[in-house]
Amino acid sequence: MSNKQNLDVKKRIMFSKEDDYYFITYNILVFLDTLGCISENRRFVDYTKLTYIIPFISNHLLLDIVVRFNNSNHLPNSEEIELLRETYYSSRLKLKLVTSILFALEHNEYIELQKNETRHSIDIWIRKDKIPESFFDTSLYKIEIEHTQKVREISPRIRTLTVSKLLEQFFGNKGVTVWQV
Repeated sequence: MSNKQNLDVKKRIMFSKEDDYYFITYNILVFLDTLGCISENRRFVDYTKLTYIIPFISNHLLLDIVVRFNNSNHLPNSEEIELLRETYYSSRLKLKLVTSILFALEHNEYIELQKNETRHSIDIWIRKDKIPESFFDTSLYKIEIEHTQKVREISPRIRTLTVSKLLEQFFGNKGVTVWQV
């Protein structure tokens, strides 16, 4: 078993990824830091995209499906499409959870949230001056950082991409019917 798989197994044993506030929190912070979203000028546009991105950051199987079928005329097989479909539905249901985590992080001054009048969304960035440097130095996040870099390769404009384009790129183009409310 590879080191990557061993670490995934350890993480699954340590907590339930689906509902764990700490797991979601560190994935959000590591993702934003890796993208360089550390100021208003480098903000992540529309925080709701995070609910759809986090599963790809934390699960190499999902990310591998998107990487394999990115810019391809072929669709994933039926099991892979079903996995993507379940991920999409689950992500939509987690929006309130992610929102509450972000409000808590803002209250503790770890992030900044700002209303975007143009896009009718709320943008986000990290306040690195409020987070201990040691948080981002750990090798525990190596996999999440690598996954974030792969996501950025798939979607170089992920930071400013609209939710609908993100959904199409990660789900719709892979055979999953998506809708945006």
